[in-house]
Amino acid sequence: MAKFLTLACSAVFLFAASGPGRTADTKTQKVVEAISVPRGASPTIDGTIGTDEWQGAQREFFSDRSELLLLRNGSSFYLGIRAATPDMIGGNVFIEYSDGIVIHHVSAALGTAIYRKDGEEWRLARNFSWRCRGAGIGKEAEAERESFLREEGWIASTSYMGTPQELEYRIRTGVSPIRIAVVFLRASDPNVRIPWPAGLDDDSIKPNPKGLPPTLRFSPEKWATIALNQTASIARIPTKPEPKS
Repeated sequence: MAKFLTLACSAVFLFAASGPGRTADTKTQKVVEAISVPRGASPTIDGTIGTDEWQGAQREFFSDRSELLLLRNGSSFYLGIRAATPDMIGGNVFIEYSDGIVIHHVSAALGTAIYRKDGEEWRLARNFSWRCRGAGIGKEAEAERESFLREEGWIASTSYMGTPQELEYRIRTGVSPIRIAVVFLRASDPNVRIPWPAGLDDDSIKPNPKGLPPTLRFSPEKWATIALNQTASIARIPTKPEPKS
């Protein structure tokens, strides 16, 4: 479990808003149309993508034709990853806020990391602190997951919950549109990252077997843009307890 967790670390989810359903590429000023995420019932985050739960979801595809499902309900949106092969998987979702990038990491445990802009690079401001390990079974595990959602603003199934080749995320956000990159990896070959959108070539697909480095390079202008509602706003990273130095 520890080996998979260490090898799996790397992901980022980004945001920039310039109007309902569209976002501007700050380098080219090109307007990129957003993918509209449909409203639906809230899926249970248990690591198994039920057909009824995800009915009506927007379906996208990774570079290897694995599936990404997108739904929204209230202030949360949901991502489902279904790999094309039966291997156990881990995942990373990257979001850019106006004051930094948040990484939502899933493998044997859950963790949040933050990078902030520093010139042409992004500098690590908060490293992962691993929580919610294992299969999430029992009252104590359920209480920890509820606490994680309340404090971090998101929750997901770990790699040891539900179906090995499936992951489910719930992320709370009150902003739209957002720029997003999603990357998953297989436990059988953790140095190979499978991205969405398919053409990602920045550090979101870079293996970090020794943990997150001090700086990374990201290209959010190449990421996908998704619309979650009709209200656009610039958002800062949700308030979270920063680790003591």
